[in-house]
Amino acid sequence: MEKTTNSTNSNTNLPVITNSTNVNAEPSGDVLLDSLPANQSQQVSKKQVNKSKDLKNEVTTGKSILVDDSVSAYEKMEFQFSQVKVQSSSQRDQRTPTLLQQTQMSEIVDYFKKNAPESFEYHFYKYIAGNYSLSLIDHLFKAEKLQPNNKDVQLQLAAYYLILNDTKNALVYLKKIFSMNQMENNQLIYAQDLLQSAPENGTLITHGVEDTYSCLYMQMVNHLRSDVQIVSLELLQSQEYRSQLLSKNYLLPSSLVIDVAYLQSFCSLNERKSLSISLTTPKEYFLKIQEKLYIVGLVFEYHSSAFNNFYKNDYLWNEVLKKKISYAAANETYKPILSNYLPMLLQLRAFYSAQENVTQLKIIDEVLDKVAKQCDKYEPVQKIIKVN
Repeated sequence: MEKTTNSTNSNTNLPVITNSTNVNAEPSGDVLLDSLPANQSQQVSKKQVNKSKDLKNEVTTGKSILVDDSVSAYEKMEFQFSQVKVQSSSQRDQRTPTLLQQTQMSEIVDYFKKNAPESFEYHFYKYIAGNYSLSLIDHLFKAEKLQPNNKDVQLQLAAYYLILNDTKNALVYLKKIFSMNQMENNQLIYAQDLLQSAPENGTLITHGVEDTYSCLYMQMVNHLRSDVQIVSLELLQSQEYRSQLLSKNYLLPSSLVIDVAYLQSFCSLNERKSLSISLTTPKEYFLKIQEKLYIVGLVFEYHSSAFNNFYKNDYLWNEVLKKKISYAAANETYKPILSNYLPMLLQLRAFYSAQENVTQLKIIDEVLDKVAKQCDKYEPVQKIIKVN
């Protein structure tokens, strides 16, 4: 990628540096743009894995069910549905299930419809396989009656009311989710900095459950940055959610598959909406639009023309962001999101170094070292510093 001048202010003497959006460059790429892990609520439990460890792990279409002495067909189908859903949610280039994944889920749902039509599994899987289709909501309500404290059901109900733009009921389930420690405090701390990174009266595009729900919780409960419209790539699978966005004067691509191409088209159609994209989004989504992306805090802002992001990053880092998570000992779960502070810090370092601002440079270097070590990125970060 060619070098890009990030300054549009002719009255300044800011240095010309390579835009941090060059996700093809080594070692930035995966080092700085790792996505969050798959939705924790959809991870297969250790108990399920242990039960099925002697079985073939490949997910079949569900037509041929192999059963051994220790695992029933019912349990195997539960495990298979969980695997397919995790695979679908973990895709790095699209949120919509593939045709194969959709077929697999539908066939497993048919199994439960035939063998256990009144079960929790049938009703819950039926709704899940519909990819937020509200025409299937009665199945989710029945699943809630059967297992009212099930965390996955509560997540889906929160999504249901968010899709309807019913903030009152959505807040009920968001509070349940966080009160039960399904999402840890570090996520809310990160969400606070993520929201603060978004443009004023702008749009924040989120990728999955963690960033979407955490930011919405901060908006609804703490009344933080209510001027920001959150657009979830996950919820865009819902026709009703897309209709809500249309009513808010967003322009939507014609495709019903929410993937890399969809985001590219969405950004092009809605640039007037002051777009920003959460860094928790996998880097694959950024590759086709990288020359229009500028690091601002914990987001990429989308601009079709040159954008001066230095002053905003300087202001965010020194005046706005809480940065608590960047000073806390990181565990394995939060290393990926902790690393999302690095692009902004590296860009600030490049500017401070070019300006010979020794005081700020020393502060940034100390933070960079600490954050990079905590998220196991120390050596790659040092390589980037030497290059710049």
